[in-house]
Amino acid sequence: MNFKLGNVVSYIGKSGLDIEKAAKEFFKNTEINPDMPGFVNISALFNEWLVYDCKLPSGRSVISDYYFKNPDRLSDFLIDELKQIIETYIYDLFEVEKTDPGASVTVWGLFTGKRYQVYEKSMSLQIGSRKGCFFNRIARVNKKHYFIGSDPSFIPLTHTDRSRNMLKSGKKESITPKLALPFLIPAKSKSKPMLNSKEDIKRLREKLRKQFKKLREKYKVFVSFEMITDFLFRENYKDHFADFYKDLTSIGITEKMIVENTKFFQDFWNYFPHKILGGKCPAEKYKEVYG
Repeated sequence: MNFKLGNVVSYIGKSGLDIEKAAKEFFKNTEINPDMPGFVNISALFNEWLVYDCKLPSGRSVISDYYFKNPDRLSDFLIDELKQIIETYIYDLFEVEKTDPGASVTVWGLFTGKRYQVYEKSMSLQIGSRKGCFFNRIARVNKKHYFIGSDPSFIPLTHTDRSRNMLKSGKKESITPKLALPFLIPAKSKSKPMLNSKEDIKRLREKLRKQFKKLREKYKVFVSFEMITDFLFRENYKDHFADFYKDLTSIGITEKMIVENTKFFQDFWNYFPHKILGGKCPAEKYKEVYG
């Protein structure tokens, strides 16, 4: 692919888009600052959303507006490639199936339910033999698929055929980088403060215990609440719960249960003790550091 998407990113400021209004729509109540971990990736994700998904007053996306106005007077060849991008792009959560290092990555689109061979030299080298998934955007240009989104964050979570079918057949909503944002935001940076008093934590733990009892019945799993609290306590996860999500399946929690109840497992992670934190939960450590 010869067209450079940087041309469209540069056009954002000239498009008439209200960046402040767009930022409020994208980030909602999430606080963002340049010193936070992953800020560069968060900014890139926001720019991608601005280019493809945010609407101008005309109703067009920035990339479509660029195509119709052609402010850089691109050649017919490059304009045709841009047209192909606009007509074929898809945003999805892709799971890696295999790589051809230095050439391509074969991925499965978990929401589209389709397999794609994507030509991407650098990503094929970066992924190597790792298994897992990542949010990104692809387009078909000149009969080949290419990644055209921001640099992805790798999520070490794989899916069974059953969970793939569940995601494919689930309720469809607009799939945009908004879905990827939570994976880049550290819990401490969210504007909604953590509950960190002993009384609050105690109440929330009891609430989660009762919630798990209902989930256990709904998904017909035989894992006890004590088993998952012990599992969390012993695992050496210092600051990232993506591995925790993946490894829960080893004790009998189903992938469907995890996918459909991420808020529960995130709260569980934040408010129950970790051995590596000296027997405290992340919320308690948060209070020690930030008050």
